[in-house]
Amino acid sequence: MVAGKVTINLIRFASMVKASWLQNLLYYLLCILAFTIPMPFIYSALSIIAISFIWLLQFNLKTTIANLKQRKELWPWFIFFILHAISYFYSNDKHQSLFDLQTKLSFVILPIIIGAGMTLSKEWLEKIFLFFVCSLSILSVYCISRAITIWFQTGHTDQFFYHALVHGLDANAVYQSWYALFSISMLLFFPWHNRFLTKRWLKYILLILQIIFFILLSSRTLIVIFLLLVLLYVRKIFITKKLSALQLTTTIVTICLLVTSLFATQNPIKERYIEILNKNLHAAWLKNYTNDNNEFSNLTLRIFLWRVAFENIQEHDLWWAGCGNGDVSELQNKKIEAYGLDPIRRGDLQNVNLHNMCFQSLIMLGIPGLTCFLFIIILPFFYLKHIKYKYLFFIFNFVSLLFMLQESAFQTQAGIIYYTFFSQVFWCFYFTNKDFNTIKST
Repeated sequence: MVAGKVTINLIRFASMVKASWLQNLLYYLLCILAFTIPMPFIYSALSIIAISFIWLLQFNLKTTIANLKQRKELWPWFIFFILHAISYFYSNDKHQSLFDLQTKLSFVILPIIIGAGMTLSKEWLEKIFLFFVCSLSILSVYCISRAITIWFQTGHTDQFFYHALVHGLDANAVYQSWYALFSISMLLFFPWHNRFLTKRWLKYILLILQIIFFILLSSRTLIVIFLLLVLLYVRKIFITKKLSALQLTTTIVTICLLVTSLFATQNPIKERYIEILNKNLHAAWLKNYTNDNNEFSNLTLRIFLWRVAFENIQEHDLWWAGCGNGDVSELQNKKIEAYGLDPIRRGDLQNVNLHNMCFQSLIMLGIPGLTCFLFIIILPFFYLKHIKYKYLFFIFNFVSLLFMLQESAFQTQAGIIYYTFFSQVFWCFYFTNKDFNTIKST
């Protein structure tokens, strides 16, 4: 009888050890996913598969369903994906529709696993952030070192800027800028307890490295947001009095010199801003482009695409159901061709997404799809006051909101995995602390 009790206790102990080991493994896989986001997409896809497998090994149906019922803030993600799935049936291009659904499986997988299926302590949150910061730092060193090597070999400098700087990576310069800005925000606003980043000299080295990398990526909108972010940081440290008057003055002077050097010298970054001023916006509104040989700028291209999308929505009455997730490109291509663009420019615009997720959601899924999308990106702002590290999470959500207005981020893996992952980290951390405070108060 005693032997039987010992055996039962050993089995229970072994089960607990196994559960604890699997749980820790799952958290480390989340860290690995954070690390792989800026890298080629295959690595993040493999990380999500591994996370799904380990989570299923310790899956608790009752708890997950209970969490899904209570955490209504996650429902827009599921509804958004369901609307995509329904649109398959009225999309003409079934192959493209299935491909789109496949790329957006993260809309369901990550909210279930992270948002509803886990808890997230501040210690694990810090580890996730650390892995992401390390990834961006390694990527910065790699890209800048490669650019320097090419400069020594050829004397060319184009590879230091914009898309050429991240040539060979799946995410282009704009998306890498999006990642880098959040990583810089982590270094500035997160109260690090990790023994590496508590060393100020190391933190400053990583910060300088990533800022240089970010500026070289030459994303006009995000550079402006970065300057606002710096002002927010100066305000924060002024209020908390973490820097002396001399340190604060040095910080402000350094920022002013950096901005002055960007706009007072000839460089590709300045030229990208001048491009906006020199381009005639009228070029995006011509009735016919048959005899027009001018190239679109980034701005006029976006305006032209939005114009075409709005005209398609009106002409085909796509307000309530959209054209389906498989037919946007076909619809846009036909309309663009009707405007008489020359074959080269028309070829460059074939199958291009709308560079605006509001228009993309509206033309694809109609007003219901747009509503779900707006819930996904706006809802977090109403919960920021109830969560720790509100500065950092505000930056993530605010920058992402502005980014979605100039990029169709949910039409590429570069945007889907990054935003969905950190959005679910936000919700998981919020729910964990909410539940903890509820239990504590009772």
